[in-house]
Amino acid sequence: MTDGKFGAEEREAAKKLGISARFLRLLRSRGLSDREIPSFLHPSLDALTSPYDIRGMKEAAERVRRAVDRKEKILVFGDYDCDGICAISILMLALKGRADVDFFIPNRATDGYGMNIAALERIIAHRRPDLVITVDCGITAVKEAEYLKAQGIDLVVTDHHEPQDELPDCIVADAKIDRQGFSDLCGAGVALKLVAALFGKEYEKYLDICAIATIADVVPLVGDNRIIAYHGLRQCANSPRRGIKMLAGTEKLSSQDVMFRLAPRINAAGRLGSAMKAVGLFLDEDYFMLKSLAEELERDNARRQEICEQVVADAKRALKGIDFDTTRIIVLHDPTWEAGVLGIAAARLAEDFKCPAILFSGEGDEYKGSARSVKSVNIFELLSRHTELYTTFGGHAQAAGVGLKADNFAAFREALVRDVEESYPAGDFLPQEPAAQRLAADEDFLALAQELEMLEPTGYGNPKPEFVLEESGMRFERIGFGPHVKFTGKGLELMGFSRFSGLVGTTKGRTSFEFSLGVGCFRNRLYAQGILRSVTARTIDIADSDARMMCLHQLGRTGNGKVGRMTLEQARGFAARPFGTAFVVYSQAEYERLVADVPECAALPVSVGAQKWLNPASCVVFAPNGKFDFSYFKRVISAGRPLSGSYLPYIAESMCECFDLYGEEADPPLVSDGKVRAAFVAFDMMARRNEHARTPHDLAAAVRAQAKLTAEEYELARLILENLGLISVSDRGIITVSRQKTELSRSAYYVNARHVK
Repeated sequence: MTDGKFGAEEREAAKKLGISARFLRLLRSRGLSDREIPSFLHPSLDALTSPYDIRGMKEAAERVRRAVDRKEKILVFGDYDCDGICAISILMLALKGRADVDFFIPNRATDGYGMNIAALERIIAHRRPDLVITVDCGITAVKEAEYLKAQGIDLVVTDHHEPQDELPDCIVADAKIDRQGFSDLCGAGVALKLVAALFGKEYEKYLDICAIATIADVVPLVGDNRIIAYHGLRQCANSPRRGIKMLAGTEKLSSQDVMFRLAPRINAAGRLGSAMKAVGLFLDEDYFMLKSLAEELERDNARRQEICEQVVADAKRALKGIDFDTTRIIVLHDPTWEAGVLGIAAARLAEDFKCPAILFSGEGDEYKGSARSVKSVNIFELLSRHTELYTTFGGHAQAAGVGLKADNFAAFREALVRDVEESYPAGDFLPQEPAAQRLAADEDFLALAQELEMLEPTGYGNPKPEFVLEESGMRFERIGFGPHVKFTGKGLELMGFSRFSGLVGTTKGRTSFEFSLGVGCFRNRLYAQGILRSVTARTIDIADSDARMMCLHQLGRTGNGKVGRMTLEQARGFAARPFGTAFVVYSQAEYERLVADVPECAALPVSVGAQKWLNPASCVVFAPNGKFDFSYFKRVISAGRPLSGSYLPYIAESMCECFDLYGEEADPPLVSDGKVRAAFVAFDMMARRNEHARTPHDLAAAVRAQAKLTAEEYELARLILENLGLISVSDRGIITVSRQKTELSRSAYYVNARHVK
């Protein structure tokens, strides 16, 4: 990292703070002043806001204290997600031994979200409490408050969701009512504040539980939330609870561990059954009880993942053919979907399509739905415009739950689609260029990666920073025979997971690599490791031979879809639209011709081989790989010569319109029967000798040398042989050969190529 990149003021300010100028620039870009930086990097519990900043907290603490003094029966009523489970656990641990206290969590399938009178009737019949305390719910429980009041039972609501026009007639502590002090706490954060109001410093015992909820509930990791998460994760490392350690499988937890390992397992109980058992993770101490619980939650989570994948797959199929030019919000219903996974599935769709998503399940009179949004759309505010259609509703800016009568679903969807189109410009839903700092090849990547660890815990509101390196000539190698790739350069290792498999080889032209940066360790050697987020071609400089290799998969496609013709004038009109059009080219010369004939294409992003997202923002696709999914585009315009005459009809079958701009014939490669047989013999000899190839590159070199094949001949022969089931190569490079006789003409790759005997 050279000082010349930064001004004298930046270098001097960074020196005073004891950090690099690069890190200072990053912190300033997040709105932190130089005065705020030390307390942000080194959070202190003394900086937590007073619990009494929350309106109603004083009255809530007084009522709970009175119940404790009078030995009244207390019931803690919470939500069934990780936040609610953690909030219940905090209050149960704080009150245990001081009061006659029990808890209740509604069943998602039978009770739905939040308080309801049917559940309260069961509670009263089973164990009549004197005081009910809600955590992570209750702000909309107007009727339930009236019911409890009629029964002579007091209610204290502690919640963090957005209040509506009418509040429950009881003591309410919710920081979002008047937003005094810090108002972005999760439900467990409000419960922790109640414990602080009741018992002072004792709240520190429960920071670990609250940290898990804070990270899992995706509230901004700034202010009080950052302090709680920072010290809570340290507590997990220094004195981990047995249940947390057992479920996580590790003592030291990062925010990523909580988000992707711990929270999903805690959530799984409430999504697929009763969340009551999950509270035991924090309350129980018995080893065998906790081990059994951890195993059960693991099984629940595995089942939840399977169900969620199915919902996402169903939703993606339902979205094929949608016109995203006019529809910029996803609203879908399927009676077979499991209600407990709708929120996760909606979040996946919102991320993939860059727009809000609302998924509903249920059959009969009422549908239950979960909504997730993107940064540009406040989903709570959007949904609040149509409360007359709902039976239940609650949430906040990025997530909400809603119930409505089945008869209202069509009107609801039409209203939301119209509202989004009228209220938000199209640019809000276009994938954005990363707001990332640009790095140069001479950076001290390891020093920067080590410095970035001071940002932890990262998450919503304090995201893991992303950087952009713009280079050409970076060579990516496949990791073994799997789909992942890696670039190893001076001071930096860049990892690309499966969707970047097309990067194998040397990148030509100037390319932007967006990545997050961390510290890796191998054999006690520390190094800077980047994880690729996106790859964007700034200039295209790909040899025709390389482009043809990227397109060989086209020979395996067959289709009968209708392909139309299009004029240059029509193409220019579609290129000017923000959504719906993919221009496809197969060579450098074709791209240059397209930009000359359709100048609007020069401003479109270019995807080389791989698909960056499912959002159908208009773009140019250069040599799309075999996994590229065109079905969410309204139209695909081919501006060149594909390798197979079947490729465009195949695309046309994927529910989008397909056009040929220039009407040129396909340009298939030439394959020789003898070359295919020579390749088979080479593979067979390696299999007989039990030879293992270390990488696909090594395998290709060995077969090409023996069979005397060009790179294109080898790749096409391999595809034909694999297509016929005559060869296969395992992830470990083990070659398996079938010697059963078959005809080459059974392979689509062979049929669609030009061939000679």
